[in-house]
Amino acid sequence: MKKLIFILIAVLLTGGGVWYFTAGQSRDRIKVLKTAKVTRGSVSKVLEATGIVKAQVGAQVKIGAQATGVLESVPVKVGDHVKKGDLIAKIDARELRARIAEAKANLDLAQAKLEYMEKNLPRKRTLVQKRLEAQDSLDVATQDAEMARYSVAAAKAFLDTLKVQLSYTNIYSPIDGVVSQVAAQEGETIVSGLSVSNLITVLNPEKLEMWIYVDETDVGRVKPGLPVRYTVDAYRDKVFEGTVDRIYPEPEIRDNIVYYRTLVKVTREQADFLRPEMTTQCKIVVRTKDDVLTVPNNALKWVKDRQVCFRVTDPEKQPEEITPELGLVGLERSEVLEGLSEGDVVATQLVLPGAKVGKKGL
Repeated sequence: MKKLIFILIAVLLTGGGVWYFTAGQSRDRIKVLKTAKVTRGSVSKVLEATGIVKAQVGAQVKIGAQATGVLESVPVKVGDHVKKGDLIAKIDARELRARIAEAKANLDLAQAKLEYMEKNLPRKRTLVQKRLEAQDSLDVATQDAEMARYSVAAAKAFLDTLKVQLSYTNIYSPIDGVVSQVAAQEGETIVSGLSVSNLITVLNPEKLEMWIYVDETDVGRVKPGLPVRYTVDAYRDKVFEGTVDRIYPEPEIRDNIVYYRTLVKVTREQADFLRPEMTTQCKIVVRTKDDVLTVPNNALKWVKDRQVCFRVTDPEKQPEEITPELGLVGLERSEVLEGLSEGDVVATQLVLPGAKVGKKGL
């Protein structure tokens, strides 16, 4: 019986030793979960910023009323496409037409008086020359004819003014675009310059631009012509491309942070997907290096205040810790100057010794 107990104790000790050394070795090993290769390619240094889509100057027109009266008809509604010159609103013009008729009659009367004065003036001149009438009568006739001319001119100018006012009762679209707002409806009384400053708004959706708000610490690296890539939440999988067109010199302060507005033009093809006031997530490419040795950024790990990567030469062996010398750092890949070679396999996800089971790798 004692012999059996000694045998069991020896087996347990042997198994415990094997487990200890095996587990100890497993805990001291780095477990590689995913790898990638060091390749040649392009590395871009980018600035990330927030932007907003805006309508260009002249792309959005707020149309008011220059005539006073009752709104007779509004033949358009929000969302309608209109062409330049299309009738978009009409004001009741019956009173103006009556005033125009009166002005025409006054003009005819003034012209008739002028014709009589001009015919009477030579007769008066002849009578004065023959000394049949005094010189004063000729002076009066000359003055009456001159006044009649002024009366005709005044009546004609007043008639022209009324015709211009009549033209204001028909409101036309000044641009091609889409009706984005209608601020009044049929039957409302429009008082020019008082009650309705904006009757109808027409927007040309093809004339858009994007404003990027660049932090004051980064604006020195932004120049016209730099490539820009941006996305919007409405089309998260679509990447729009453009270039920096200009940088506004006037700062804009938001939450005590100084920004400078950077303008990027939007093409007509891009405008089909974008709308004014959409928020954009932008990446301005400030520098690019082509055909350089690159390593994925997720292969770079911080270990004891050093940025290292782990080169995998044999899946059965421990990965080799390398401290590479980096050049240009991009968002996804970085330039390698020394320490790695093209084709090297590096760990992008791993578990370091001492990590708990089930914990995500670095």
